[in-house]
Amino acid sequence: MPAAAVPADRPAWRTSSHSAGGACVEVAPGPRGVLVRDSKDGGLGPMLQLDHVAWRELLAAAAARRTGAVGGLRITQGARRTRHAGSDLVTTWHVGMAGLTLHYTDAEWASFALGVREGEFEFAPAL
Repeated sequence: MPAAAVPADRPAWRTSSHSAGGACVEVAPGPRGVLVRDSKDGGLGPMLQLDHVAWRELLAAAAARRTGAVGGLRITQGARRTRHAGSDLVTTWHVGMAGLTLHYTDAEWASFALGVREGEFEFAPAL
């Protein structure tokens, strides 16, 4: 279904074109900002809603492959064993806000970072 045909009540999720097998940071413009989730969770895991400032910090941190924080958003790096869709993985990048945390492998974060650097996620939150 083309992005233009997606119903207004269903976000148009996208991942980086560099994602291998679709496992990646998944984002969509939302009614009050940008929605972020982990594609490994099949749409059943936590979802963050970022305002313009938090979204810009996420993009800047990913592009530079650095940690960061703004408002309630925290981007950290460090190996952790996490569970996704019934499987245990070691994840390295962690994006948290409002008591929810998304966990990404280094390869997933690197794919997102490449997409960010190439301008694949240059859209403003719908505030």
